[in-house]
Amino acid sequence: MTVTLHLTPELEAGLLAQAQESGMVLEDYLLTLMEKAAHPYRTVKASVERREAVHRMLEFGERHHLSLGEPLTRAMMHEGHRF
Repeated sequence: MTVTLHLTPELEAGLLAQAQESGMVLEDYLLTLMEKAAHPYRTVKASVERREAVHRMLEFGERHHLSLGEPLTRAMMHEGHRF
């Protein structure tokens, strides 16, 4: 489907700036806005799924006493220099 939009210069400038900040051309940026508007539950569902996945990873790390904190990271960086 093809849609023609008549934007005010101010609205066009604002949308163009947002598109450029996102690294997109205006047409692609507008399409992503339309997709989010048409399927808002997908964005919410993906956000919830991401949050749950991060929570599971944190629980796994705590349960198995895993950490990527400073001491472990520093030790791993210098592991190859011991031999």
